[in-house]
Amino acid sequence: MDINKKPIYPVETWNVTETEFSRETNYRNETTFALSNGYIGTRGTFEEGYDFSVDEGLEGNFINGFYESVDIPYGEWNYGFPTKSQSLLNLPDLKKTEIYADGELFDMRTGKVEDYSRVLHMKDGYVERTLTWTSPEGKKLQLVIKRFVSLAHKNRMYQQIQITPVNFSGEIRICSHLNGDVENHTRKTNPLIGYGPFGSRLHMDKLQAEDGVLYYEGTTLQSGMTVGCGSQYKIEGAGEVVTVFGTDEETRHAVCESRMEVPENTAVTCEKYIVYTSSQDMEADKLEGFAKKELEEAAEDGWQKEFQAHMEKIHEFWDVSDVQIYDDESLQQGIRFNLFHIMQSAGRDGRTGMGAKGLSGEGYEGHYFWDTEMYVLPVFVYTAPELARKLLEYRFRTLDQARDRAKVLGHPKGALYPWRTINGEEASTYFPLGTAQYHINADIAYAFWLYVSVTGDMEFFKDMAAEVLVETARVWADVGYFAECKGGKYCICAVTGPDEYNAITDNNFYTNLMGRENIRCALKSLDMLKEAGADVYEAFVSRMGITKEETAYWEKIVENMYFPYDESRQVYALDDRFMMLRPWDDSRIPPEKRHLLYENYHPLFVYRQRMCKQADAIFGLYLHSNFFSKEELKRNYDFYQEVTLHHSSLSNCVFGMLACQIGYYDEAYEYFAQSARMDLDDYHDNFYAGIHAANMAGTWQAIINGFAGVRVNGGELELHPYVPKLWKGMQFNLLYRGSRLNIQLTHEKTRIELVSGEAVSLRINEKEIRLDTGKGSVYGEEI
Repeated sequence: MDINKKPIYPVETWNVTETEFSRETNYRNETTFALSNGYIGTRGTFEEGYDFSVDEGLEGNFINGFYESVDIPYGEWNYGFPTKSQSLLNLPDLKKTEIYADGELFDMRTGKVEDYSRVLHMKDGYVERTLTWTSPEGKKLQLVIKRFVSLAHKNRMYQQIQITPVNFSGEIRICSHLNGDVENHTRKTNPLIGYGPFGSRLHMDKLQAEDGVLYYEGTTLQSGMTVGCGSQYKIEGAGEVVTVFGTDEETRHAVCESRMEVPENTAVTCEKYIVYTSSQDMEADKLEGFAKKELEEAAEDGWQKEFQAHMEKIHEFWDVSDVQIYDDESLQQGIRFNLFHIMQSAGRDGRTGMGAKGLSGEGYEGHYFWDTEMYVLPVFVYTAPELARKLLEYRFRTLDQARDRAKVLGHPKGALYPWRTINGEEASTYFPLGTAQYHINADIAYAFWLYVSVTGDMEFFKDMAAEVLVETARVWADVGYFAECKGGKYCICAVTGPDEYNAITDNNFYTNLMGRENIRCALKSLDMLKEAGADVYEAFVSRMGITKEETAYWEKIVENMYFPYDESRQVYALDDRFMMLRPWDDSRIPPEKRHLLYENYHPLFVYRQRMCKQADAIFGLYLHSNFFSKEELKRNYDFYQEVTLHHSSLSNCVFGMLACQIGYYDEAYEYFAQSARMDLDDYHDNFYAGIHAANMAGTWQAIINGFAGVRVNGGELELHPYVPKLWKGMQFNLLYRGSRLNIQLTHEKTRIELVSGEAVSLRINEKEIRLDTGKGSVYGEEI
C-alpha cells in the first residue's frame, strides 16, 4: 500500500473533481463517480458509451440482490460445500446517449476537449460534467451533463444533457440507446473465481421501442430472476423534433433517435429518465406495467422536481451524519467521500444487505460479508438508525437459511449465518477462509445488540433481535466442548478468526470472546423479555423451545470460556498455535509479493508464520475493552502491533481506535491518516473493482469511537474525547435513544448540546452528566 501518494483530485471539502479525461485512469474513476441509492447502482461511465477494453472500463449497472447462479465445479467436493454461486449481475445499459453535430459523433477521444471538468457533488448527491468539444471538422459544442440516482424513488435514475452549438447552426442528433448484450467482467474484477459468470446470463424476454419508451425484460439462465428496465426522454429548447425508433433483437439493442435544427448559441436540453425493477419486488408479468408507469410519472414530474426531492433526502443524511474536521481540508474531503459512498450503498428495503463493494462494482461478486455489521452498522446506528434497522431486517429475514446451514454443519438447532452471501445461503467456496469463520454469527449478534442498546428500539428487539441472539447463541453452545486438557474450560476448535493468514485454528481469541458475549447477550435478552411482561417472555420461550437446562448450560459457558494466554509476554495469544509459529521475516519475501501472499505462496506456508494479516484479537479487545485493564490493552496492542502486517483495508481503523483508548495518540492519528483517503487516492491500486466499504466506514469510527472515545460497551453512553494535535477541533452528531446530541471538541473546550429529544445521561471520562430539555440542554467544559 502506497500511503505517500499525492491527492489524485484537487482538495475540496464537498466535491471531488476530475480535471482531465484519461483512458489510463478511467477504470478507477468509474468507481469514484459511481452513484447508487441502495437499490440501483451505476458506475461512473460516460454517457457516450465508449467501447473501452476489459482493462480500461466496465459499464456497470446493478440492482441490489439481483444475482445469477452457476454450478460451482470442484476438483474434490465435500459435503456442505456450496454447489451454486451467487454473483451480482451486470444489467442492461440505458445510460448511453450519443450526440451528433451535423453528422459528427461527439467523442472525447477525437477532436479537441477544452474546459473539462467532472464533479461529484457530495452534498447534493449528483455528478456533473462540463466541457467544450471541437469536432475534427471544427464544429464546437458546449456540454453540461448531469446524473443522479434518486433517493426519493428507488427505481429511478436521471440524466440531463444540455447541448449548445457554439460556432455553428445546424442539425443536432440525439440517440438514446438500450444495450441488452451485457456481461460481467469476472476475469478482471474477480480473478480468483474460476466458475464465472461468463458471457451473457440473461435470456431476453422482451425488447421494445415504441411510444417514446425503450424497454427490456430478461430472465437469468439459472437463478430465475427477471429484470425489467426502460428509458424515456424529452427535449426542451428545440423547435421541430423528428424522432424515430428501432430494435435489433439479434444484438439485443434498441434505439430512439431525435433530430432537430438548432441555431448557434442556443441551448437544447435532453432530460432522460431510466427505470430498473425486478421480480424481487413483484411478479414478472407486472414488471412492464410498473416500469412504464414509473417512466410516465418521471417524465410528468421532470428533472427538477425529482432532483429537489432527492436533495432533501441526502441533506437529511448530512444534517446528522456529517463530521466536520476543523482546518484539515484534505481529511475533510476524505471522510465525506467515505460517508457519501456508504450512505448510497446500503440496502433500504429490509430484504437486501450491503456488499463489501457497495453497488459500485463487481468485486467480491457483490457479496455481503461481516463488513456490514462490524464496520458499517455502527455508523448508521448512531446517525441513520432507520438504515441500520433495514440492514438488520435483512439478516432476520434470512434466519431460516441460517438455521438450515447450521444443520448442514452438524448443529441440531440454532442458526449459522453464511460468511458471504446475497440470498442468505453460503456462497464461499473456500471453507478455510469462509465457512470456518464462525465469528460471523457473533458479529451479526453484536450488531443487533448495539442497535438495541443505542436506539432503545424495543419493538424491534421483541420482534427480531431477541430471536437472532438466541439462535446464534445456540450454535456457540454446540460448537465447543469443556476440555479436560484445558482445565475444563470451554474450547472452540477448527475455526478461522478475522485474520485470514491463520486459518482452521483452535481457540481463536476473537472468536471465543465474541461467542461468549453472543451467549451473554442472549441471556440478557431473556431477562429483558421478562421485564417486558410475563406473557411476552412465556410466549417467546415456548415458541423457541428454551429450557432452564439450556440457559444453565449457556451460563456455564460464559463462566468458563477458554482464552489462550502467553504467560511470558502476558498477552492473549491469537490462538492455541500462534506462539509456536516461526516469527515472520519480511526479508524472505520480495517486496512486490508481500501484499499478495495467497497469490504467491501456498496457504500452508502462510499458516506457519507468526504474523497477522489484519486486526483480529485486537478487534475483540477493542469491542469489549470494558473487560480489560488499560495495562492489559497496552501489552496486547504492543504485541500485535509487532506481528500485524495490515494487508487488509479492515485493519488500520481498529488499531487506531484501540491506540486512542490507551493513549497512543500519535499512532492512532497515523492509522487514521492512512485510511481516511485510502480509496479516494487509490492506495491499493484496486479501486477500479469497487469501494472498500468497511474501511470507509472505519474512518468514521476512527473519529467518533477513536478520537472522541464514544462507547456503550459499559452499559451507558461514554465519551473520552481527544483532539489530534494537527486539528483545531471537530464537530459531529449522535443519535442516542431517540435524542440528538451535537458534540464540539477543541483543544480548549468540550461542548455537548441536546438538540432534540428527551433528556440524556452520559459520562465524559469519569464525570457523570445529564442533559435536559430547555436551559439544561448544553454542557460545556474547559480543558
